[in-house]
Amino acid sequence: MALGTVAEDVAARKAAARLARRRLEPPPRPPKAVFRTDWLPLLMVLLVQGALSFRLTGSNTAFVDEGTYIYSGYQELGHLVHGHPVADYASFFSGSPLIYPVVVAIADIVGGLRGTRLLSLVFMLSSTLAVHLSTRRMYGSVAAFFAAALFAALGPTQFLGGYSTYDAMALALLAWAAYWTVRLTTSGGYPSMAAAAVLMALADWTKYASLLWTPVVVGIAIFAGHGSGPWDRARWRRGIELTVVWLVALLIPAVGAKAHIDGFTHTTLMRKEGTDAASYVAEEAAKWVGPLLVIALIGVLVTVVISLRGKSGKAEIWLALVLFIGGVLAPVNQVRIHTWLSLQKHVDFGAWFACIVAGLLLARIFMVLRTKFHVAIGVLVTAAVVAPLGYLGASQATHMFGEWPDSSGLVSALRPYVHKGKDEYLVENYDVPAYYLRTSTNWPQWQDLIGKSYTDPETKKTLTGAPALQAAVKDHVYSIVVLDFTQTADIDVALQPALKQAGYRVHKVVKSTQTGDGTYTIYFAPGFGKN
Repeated sequence: MALGTVAEDVAARKAAARLARRRLEPPPRPPKAVFRTDWLPLLMVLLVQGALSFRLTGSNTAFVDEGTYIYSGYQELGHLVHGHPVADYASFFSGSPLIYPVVVAIADIVGGLRGTRLLSLVFMLSSTLAVHLSTRRMYGSVAAFFAAALFAALGPTQFLGGYSTYDAMALALLAWAAYWTVRLTTSGGYPSMAAAAVLMALADWTKYASLLWTPVVVGIAIFAGHGSGPWDRARWRRGIELTVVWLVALLIPAVGAKAHIDGFTHTTLMRKEGTDAASYVAEEAAKWVGPLLVIALIGVLVTVVISLRGKSGKAEIWLALVLFIGGVLAPVNQVRIHTWLSLQKHVDFGAWFACIVAGLLLARIFMVLRTKFHVAIGVLVTAAVVAPLGYLGASQATHMFGEWPDSSGLVSALRPYVHKGKDEYLVENYDVPAYYLRTSTNWPQWQDLIGKSYTDPETKKTLTGAPALQAAVKDHVYSIVVLDFTQTADIDVALQPALKQAGYRVHKVVKSTQTGDGTYTIYFAPGFGKN
């Protein structure tokens, strides 16, 4: 008993000594955060994309669409803050005038036109980040890098990164909606569903055409994620739940928004067919995203073969097919309605989805070459695919930014003669000069040549179209008339004799000196501009 007691006492003393040493020792340091090496290639992609788009931001004056959205944003801000009257933009805009126009007007207040274009660059860089994160969650870091690189290489991506319209914002919102949908399929839960639905609805309100890709995002919700087969009830329940939450988020703002609904109906849902040949529209789309869609289609076929060999689930086939369909939606839709208008922007929405399956294909090629030969061979082969696309994309973006005329000469010629007051200015595509001269004039002073009506004060007869403008010119309603013989060339030609008969004189002919092919003929009313 005595020996046992001594042994226990010794053991107790040793335990007490160990406890005392532990109290004196500093607490263990937390493990150092491991830097993800896949962020470095992504950073390089973002830097290259940023540089390629940034060079465009100062290469031309505002395009008519840019002037329209920025100028309308100022009006909407004035209405929201001060209650100033505002044009009924909601009835004919193809997106809510209360979202992007307001945001871009604030950007213009801060940084001018270049500030608005840099905002678009931020949106497009965030879209590239979203495609990287989405692809990485589904297919790993290598596929994510290639998806991001392919998206950044496209001409439309670079173009939208320097162009102030709601396309960049809508695309970014749609991209992040897709990302949160991917998270939903990887145990993201209801917070991910809510984020995806709200962002998707916000994208749709920002640009109504974004609705075209809503089924693609729902398809990701159904077919992404591992484990069960493509017809598993849980997958389809997830897709249905996302659709319901999205519908709620989309329709709540529509209550009482009749003008917005009219705008959506006229500009998107019931859009009139154009006159462009289907072959021409398809050819233009092929120039911008054709190579990418070919790569994506091969990616779908490879996924089918791998799945049939039992090396991946059948749901992956459907996911790849959904992503590819997303890539061809814009070209197919605009071939259907025979219009080239805005195609160079719309194809980029679908390209975002196609880049995922195309990136997966390049990742598979790279891994095979790295395993069987050498990593350098994989780098060279995949670079031989991405680099030419980037070179072609840079050339296309430069060309697209030079398609409209430099308006600086026109604005300089008008600046000394326009003032706030009762004078009215009839200008073809007036939004650009109205934007640059917004501090010198009020928006009701500017008039366009499209959809005009005029009531003759003598006959009391209401005229429309070219006869209305001719009668208004006869009565010297407009102090300044500017024609450029582009969008309304027929009306311009019909208006010239009326201007001469009414005594209007040619003040100046301004030609675009930097970009595009524009000639502006400025007419002054009799007696105007002589003081």
